[in-house]
Amino acid sequence: MKKLLFLFAALLLGGAAGAQGSVAKKEMRSLLTFHAGPSFPVGDFSSTNFDNEQAGFAKTGLNLNLNYAYQFQQTLGVTGAVFYNRNNTQKTISLAVEEGPDVTLHLDHWQFYGISAGPMLSFELAPNLFTDLRVMGGIANANSPEITYEGMLMAKEDWSVTPVLQGGLNLRYNTGKKFFVYTGVDYLYLKPTFKYVYADIAEFPSQEIEQKIAVLNITAGVGIRF
Repeated sequence: MKKLLFLFAALLLGGAAGAQGSVAKKEMRSLLTFHAGPSFPVGDFSSTNFDNEQAGFAKTGLNLNLNYAYQFQQTLGVTGAVFYNRNNTQKTISLAVEEGPDVTLHLDHWQFYGISAGPMLSFELAPNLFTDLRVMGGIANANSPEITYEGMLMAKEDWSVTPVLQGGLNLRYNTGKKFFVYTGVDYLYLKPTFKYVYADIAEFPSQEIEQKIAVLNITAGVGIRF
């Protein structure tokens, strides 16, 4: 009986040690990151040239992001993001009128939010330091500025659902077994169509206008591996 009990004890201890070893060897393939930072309009979106029909009069804003990634291998994975962008505008715009004084219009902000996903390539640059290259596509809901003149509403804001393209490059530095710090740059491009309704000018019909929106987001944040 003693021999049988000792045998059971040895088997149980061996199984427990094996289980602990398998847990210790389990790879952490998932990455969850929160990051935020300034958003810089580029191209037509930042233009203030009245001769440019795609001029967005956009200025520096902010962006918030939540990214999830799963690594099939050390170098290959997939990633998805939920993001929010808000860009200020050149608040007052003066228009030269042929007959009469200049007209000064007031604009509020641009904003959009959405979701994207795509493949990710990862490379180890040094011990605990990694870089990720991401190419993603998705959908966004964009908001056009409200336009007023001397407190009178001239054009209402509008929302438009549109495809979005996103590309990004970032650095990750592991600060421990599970946690890492993050910094990166992302380029987002979308081209929504807005319907402008001239609220207080009945003789002006509403019209649809396409707007190129392109931003360069520079972010920093923290993440967890699991």
